[in-house]
Amino acid sequence: MKKRTEKCLKMVLMCFLLMVCQQAVAQRMIRVSGTVYSTSDPRKKVPFTHAAVTVYSCKTEAEAEDLKKKLDSHATDVSLMMMMDQVTEIDKNAYYEIMVPDNGALVFKAEMSKCVIEKVNGRMKIDTGINDGQHLQEIVVKGLRKEIMPEPKNSKLVGNRFMPYNTFVIPPYQGNRYSRLIIQPYVLDCNSSDTVAFCEPIVMDGKEYRLTQKRLTGYDSSRDPLDKFVAKMPLSTDYTKIEWSDTVLVDNPNGAYSCYADFCIEDYSNITFFKTFQLNTCLNKRPMRFLEYALLYKELDFEKFKERAQVERRNTAYKVALNFEINSDRLTDDPNNQKNLQKIRNRLIAIVNEPGVMLKEFHVTGTASPEGRYLLNLGLAEKRMRYIQKEVISILPQSVAARVYQNPQANVASWNEVADLMEKGGKVTESRDIRTIVEQHEGNMDVQSIKVKALPYYKETVVPYLEELRQVQYMCQYDIYREPTNEEVMEEYRKNGLNKDYTRYEYWKLFQMIKNDREIELLAKKAYQTSLEMNDPWILAGNILAVQYLKRDTVDTKVLEPLIDRSIYLVNYERRNINTNRMELINPVEVVANQLCMYIKAGDFEQASVMAKLLPDTGEFELMKAYAWALGGYFQGGNTEEERARAKRTFATILNSSPRNKVIMYMALETHNGNVMAEEALKDLPQEDALTWYLRATLAARKGDTGFTDATNALSYCFKLDKSYISIAQNDGEFNKEIIETALDMYNF
Repeated sequence: MKKRTEKCLKMVLMCFLLMVCQQAVAQRMIRVSGTVYSTSDPRKKVPFTHAAVTVYSCKTEAEAEDLKKKLDSHATDVSLMMMMDQVTEIDKNAYYEIMVPDNGALVFKAEMSKCVIEKVNGRMKIDTGINDGQHLQEIVVKGLRKEIMPEPKNSKLVGNRFMPYNTFVIPPYQGNRYSRLIIQPYVLDCNSSDTVAFCEPIVMDGKEYRLTQKRLTGYDSSRDPLDKFVAKMPLSTDYTKIEWSDTVLVDNPNGAYSCYADFCIEDYSNITFFKTFQLNTCLNKRPMRFLEYALLYKELDFEKFKERAQVERRNTAYKVALNFEINSDRLTDDPNNQKNLQKIRNRLIAIVNEPGVMLKEFHVTGTASPEGRYLLNLGLAEKRMRYIQKEVISILPQSVAARVYQNPQANVASWNEVADLMEKGGKVTESRDIRTIVEQHEGNMDVQSIKVKALPYYKETVVPYLEELRQVQYMCQYDIYREPTNEEVMEEYRKNGLNKDYTRYEYWKLFQMIKNDREIELLAKKAYQTSLEMNDPWILAGNILAVQYLKRDTVDTKVLEPLIDRSIYLVNYERRNINTNRMELINPVEVVANQLCMYIKAGDFEQASVMAKLLPDTGEFELMKAYAWALGGYFQGGNTEEERARAKRTFATILNSSPRNKVIMYMALETHNGNVMAEEALKDLPQEDALTWYLRATLAARKGDTGFTDATNALSYCFKLDKSYISIAQNDGEFNKEIIETALDMYNF
């Protein structure tokens, strides 16, 4: 009995595991499409095109039931919790496509109507119906235009991409099968009225015109320059509606642009219709206008870009003083005398033995104190000078001594020099007495000595100062080839400024020692321009110049361009120069990052996206790259799987970068669902900030007539908080003329 029970339990467990595994294996993603119909009138089945319908993808039926409860309770945070690929909306034909597990479920939600759940069960085509109640019938008065007359629209400007669009209605009988319709759109700069670009033309040929044209060109399509633009749909006498849109790259993302088009209908020999219409006004929608971002400049490591010092000839002088006994050419017993004498010998030996050093001059000057007879003192000074010269020069090799310029000199100190020393020592009265004696007996030092000796305080006060004047000084001058010191480099810079051409090593030193940003900028500019003239762009100087520009919000995208090789799709790439056989660094990551910042500041988001592709996918550059792509409009869509994945990451990164950016990114989607999520995110912004009310007004204006009151109220309150938004609103394609005028009336009331 026990064994039978264990066997049954094992079988039950195996069955359960098989079911779980089956369910796990069966969960695969499929693309489901279909059409949503209105079931409010059971007599006929029509597509649900009169209101927005959101479609949600759920992994399980239970998840779908939970989602339905939340949506039916009008919870506003549902969409915020779902990924972008789990939500879609029906198009103008009530058609949808969405990815969903083959055993999952779809939830359909139309405004105030109850949700509808459809179980997938492996189906790839699911049509459903939504009952949104009975609608009051509208009385529509139709008017028939007799000729082409498009209404101007407000276009969209995202980054450098201007997106004109319009709908062209060709009334019945304006076209025919014997004619050709040509629509040539072109973009104008609203400020200068210059033509920015010509869009691709729209060409429609009537059937007979097409056949005749082929015969006239000998069936050579190259003879008809418009042949490649001819649409498949032929021109006829029927009512024709053409939905048109294009994307044009513009230089200035902060400019204003409009779009016009020449409409022409011609037959084989005549132009039967020609008019120019404005397709888009100068009021451009700018969804990324208020995106907030901060750009960080990158500085290079000086040690990684260290320059080699150049050994140069430098002129150097060296001095030492020796003191002597009274009336003698013998040195005093002061230990410093012997030390200084030995110091002279050692210095000369070092100069002679050091490679790259050449002794040029050696001068000895002997000095005697002024007491006693002048001629005797002068002779004593000469003895002292010759004594020291003999002591020192004797240690030099004959070959060196013969090439050294020597100019020995002897002199007697004056009594004015004695007075100067006494005055410095605080003996002002006594020094004044000595100066008086000198003035009274000017030119006669013997008499001056007698008079000074007769002073009552001579021995106690004057004699100690005479000892300082009994000395011999020597000075040697030599050229030395060595690296300049920091002090020498800075002294040279303070002396010559930007008027001198420095070596790269000196520039390298100065870049680190100078603290004033403006000085560094001018110095780096000079160093970099010199390197460009030599066809050897200096990476360090160029990057320092770019950093200084970025610091003071100055834009020059040409600075770093010579340092970037666009054919190399890597940063910090090392290669050997075939001409010099030296290793060189290509695309330093700091240089590429700074160039990206330059392009963003310049509003050139196309080039900024190129720099973003070069930078590595690391956390350090993630936000910077996302800003470049988002500002350029590359946050949704894409032509490849890689581009779509990048757009999705960009959207998520910027969305989570700040509360304001969350609102901006949802609004940039320009979908009903995005607007709902933006309204919810607005709650996290400062409620007394003018921008918050401006964004609230924008969202209300997107609702059309139903949001008119909310839009005008929010916009007028925004103007009261900050009147600078008046000019912004007047040039914003999000608002029509009536909203602006009403908001201004309320503001001025």
